[in-house]
Amino acid sequence: MAIHIQMSEEAENALKRDALRNKLSSIGAALGLTLGGAAILFTSVILIAVEPEAEFIGYTPPAENLPPRPNPTVTQLTAKSSPPSTAVAPSVIVSAGAAPVAMAQVDIPMDDTMDDGMSLDIGLSMDAGLGDSLGDTGGGMGSAQQGGSNLTGTFYDMKLTRAKSRSKAANKDGGANTDEIVKILQAFTRNWDPSVLGRYFSPSQKLNSPFFYVPVVMASYPPKAFKCPPEVKPAGWAALYKGKVKAPKSGTFRFVGVGDDFLAVRFNRETVLEAGYIIPSLYDPKKPNNYHISKFGANRGYRQEVKDGKYRPHKGYEFIQYPNIKIWNDEIAGLTAGKTFTVKEGQEYQIEILISEIPGGKFGFVLLIEDVKDNPVVKNGKVIPGRKFDIFRTNFAIPNQEELKQMTKGFLPGGEMQWPAFEEDSPIWVAVP
Repeated sequence: MAIHIQMSEEAENALKRDALRNKLSSIGAALGLTLGGAAILFTSVILIAVEPEAEFIGYTPPAENLPPRPNPTVTQLTAKSSPPSTAVAPSVIVSAGAAPVAMAQVDIPMDDTMDDGMSLDIGLSMDAGLGDSLGDTGGGMGSAQQGGSNLTGTFYDMKLTRAKSRSKAANKDGGANTDEIVKILQAFTRNWDPSVLGRYFSPSQKLNSPFFYVPVVMASYPPKAFKCPPEVKPAGWAALYKGKVKAPKSGTFRFVGVGDDFLAVRFNRETVLEAGYIIPSLYDPKKPNNYHISKFGANRGYRQEVKDGKYRPHKGYEFIQYPNIKIWNDEIAGLTAGKTFTVKEGQEYQIEILISEIPGGKFGFVLLIEDVKDNPVVKNGKVIPGRKFDIFRTNFAIPNQEELKQMTKGFLPGGEMQWPAFEEDSPIWVAVP
């Protein structure tokens, strides 16, 4: 027999109210969890993990294994980004593993007049690594200002000891004993030993020069340029410039120059040029004055020996008659071209340049350079018509005739100026610290 039980109306309403209450409680709990999670996420990501402002810090590497430099300075540079704009900055994610990084494409507008090869041409013409820091000033015996691409020169008075007493190379009147001066220069250029010159007086003033080009002036000019004391007479002195240079290109070169009284160049630890009125390597106590090769000297036959290739230490040398240097053409057969040497582009080479005045009177020097294969100037002992030598330089500067006139004002004998022509667009042999 079936039994039918019917729920009362009050019980049914109570059951419905319980069901609705349970459903609203579930919804409320879900909303609460959602809002709580959002609050936690907002607090941790937006308020706590605020990305710090970007900062670029200049780094100066340690100067290990570098040669000493005068008065070194280290400048720490810190460049900070500007305050953030209201726009949202992009996130940058750095991965510990190697992975491709997608970057937004940047379109750089190009002027229609720009040539595709422009940047390449600029790079080749200016040489890689050249910049404003090389400098573009120089002249005379050099500048006391440091910096830039220069060779540093030191002055030595061989007539005075380091204590400023007279040396064996000084005469009674304070002038130079030529034989003794030549012996000192011969001893020095044999191995370019700095201790040979280091025993003589040297002023504290150093001069920095990017090229070596002084027309004929009075011999009293260089001691004044080096700020020597009054006891330094304008005779029996030497100036030694040295440093390292970087070859601007690969090739075979030779120095071409003259010195009154003496100019010598040592390149890559080899003497490649001796030029001037006096050649110290010729000194022989058994042959008085044999080192003097001008038309007034005792060894006028030296030039013929060089021309015939008979003087082996200077084999390959040439004497070159060059325009606008009448005094040197007449008296010492012009400029002297030295031994050839080979270099590789970008490689560094040690260089030393010695300039000396011995008896006093007039003084001057010129140092040029020739690329004997790619840019020859001389053929069969004669200058090719219309050609000029490059000037040897270590920065953008070149000699300026008017500036030299002002710089040597009061030191030009009779107002004359010998001005050997040179190629203004000469390559730069950058001086390396």
